[in-house]
Amino acid sequence: MDKDDESILWTVRGYILPLIPGLTDAFYETLATDPQTAPLIEGRVEQLKRTHVAWLESLFNGGYGADFIRRQQQIGEVHVRAKIPPTFVAASMSFLRGALPDVLAANIADKDDAKAAMGTLLRLFDLCQFLIDRSYDGTLSDGLMGNLGISPALLARLQTVGKKI
Repeated sequence: MDKDDESILWTVRGYILPLIPGLTDAFYETLATDPQTAPLIEGRVEQLKRTHVAWLESLFNGGYGADFIRRQQQIGEVHVRAKIPPTFVAASMSFLRGALPDVLAANIADKDDAKAAMGTLLRLFDLCQFLIDRSYDGTLSDGLMGNLGISPALLARLQTVGKKI
């Protein structure tokens, strides 16, 4: 995120912040109707919504340096400890990527501002997903090795099969 992106986010902040609770409600309504995700959120929806709203709001506060990176990584670590599969993080980002173009177009009068904001937000969601997903790096291979009963050396060798060394 560069200074232009930060400026764009600050410019559209006033339009977006009031819409975040509605986006979060729609996201959790979607999760609650899915048989795979509903059990993960059962009995915790209101707390999870508060956390989601706080996270989304934080994306518009500026400061995308080391503290921001650390916060996203901590979010990933919480997801790993809670055994939330990374596909659900991807689904959350996908939901936001799909919902925001219409939200921005409907609520930002200047179409150039809306377009700039969408590009910046897409890059920001990509960055967040990358940072959060990195928390899963060790757990995915550890789980694979444990489930299949293979050694780390064999897993490393399998990952190179077909590659020119």
